Amino acid sequence: MATQRIAFEDLQGRLGPLTDLRSAGEVRSSGRTTLERLAVKAVLAPVSLAAGIGVRTGLVVNTLPKGDRFLLLNARLLEVPDDARRLTPGEGLQDPVDGTLLAACLDRTAAERWAQGEAPDGLSLSPVNATVLRRPWDLLANESLERRMLADAEALRTAWKKAGELAKPGQVAAFRRGDGKAWTWRFGRRTRPIAFEGDAVFVHAEAVVDAFAVLDARGGPVVIEAGAHVGAHAVLQGPVHVGRGTIVAPHAVLKPRTVLGPRCRAAGEIGASIFHGESNKAHDGHLGDALIGRWVNLGAGTVNSNLLNTYGEVSMRVEPDGPLERTGRQFMGCIVGDHVKTAIGTRIMTGTTLGTGAMVACSAPPPACTPRFAWLTDDGQKVHRLDRFLATAELVLKRRQETLHPTERAALQALHARALARGG
Repeated sequence: MATQRIAFEDLQGRLGPLTDLRSAGEVRSSGRTTLERLAVKAVLAPVSLAAGIGVRTGLVVNTLPKGDRFLLLNARLLEVPDDARRLTPGEGLQDPVDGTLLAACLDRTAAERWAQGEAPDGLSLSPVNATVLRRPWDLLANESLERRMLADAEALRTAWKKAGELAKPGQVAAFRRGDGKAWTWRFGRRTRPIAFEGDAVFVHAEAVVDAFAVLDARGGPVVIEAGAHVGAHAVLQGPVHVGRGTIVAPHAVLKPRTVLGPRCRAAGEIGASIFHGESNKAHDGHLGDALIGRWVNLGAGTVNSNLLNTYGEVSMRVEPDGPLERTGRQFMGCIVGDHVKTAIGTRIMTGTTLGTGAMVACSAPPPACTPRFAWLTDDGQKVHRLDRFLATAELVLKRRQETLHPTERAALQALHARALARGG
């Protein structure tokens, strides 16, 4: 029987608000979440995370699937190292930076002990250089993000082609390049997008691309999932990933390394940013080198800076009481937790973190590390009342035909209690 893949959560990543309401493996690290890319059958996780992971992913948690041989992969591995595929039972790989276990091959007996909370011992460990999610900005590292976007695009293209769901572009008479090839392609019956290097443009048969949208795949693949709608004159510069049911407004500009998760709204200028899903930037304004959670709404004219006036390295805090950390990045915009709301005209400075549940409605830029559930106005800052926050969240989810699951409600209540204990 083939080796079964299982992910394990080690709680070692310091990811700020990105893991307030999800595990590290559920973080959207490209077109897919990390757990989806690792292609695991089950997850081993602490009890505090187990129920939520099961509900959100549909994966089996803390129970082994059938099989006699298992490859356990750290859920913070953004890509599977080639060395992991060659492991035999009793062998493992560790991070040479801090010694963290990244992968292990186990027989069923050893894997069952691990599932019961007993860490494996006696492993023969070897160091391996791997792409590991340690800090939030690791998600935006240019080369590795582009590599993941390409891998995710190929995986979707293969699946769609096998299922007969890949749109088949047919050339129509329109703009011509110097070599005589057409720039204008037709996807379906109603669309005439201008496409470059069409073999790297992957559009699901149930997506809609309006006339004169530019799908520029010269720098990487352009992927548009089922139910997505790209408006007229929008410009998508690959690599770009538009998730299922997401709406890209007319005249929007999506720059390279932009990932929009499912059911987002995107307008204005967005570049090198990852949206986890169900989040709105539905109006003009710049957003760059940003990490956006779920159920976020950025008000009209909300903009963020992703470059210091000194052109120096960006430092930032991901926890209000945490250290100021060097990101190693010249371009770093913001980290925005789930359920954050900003008012019109909000200015987000370089290297800002907005904690889960924060409501920003002040004329000055919000604090560089805004606490969770902060209620910010020109009158000052207080903690958002839990009952009012939950009522708003219910209304927001209802607009997408969803309800707040009891596990997420409990997680929000616990998170709010901790915010109150810290004084906001």
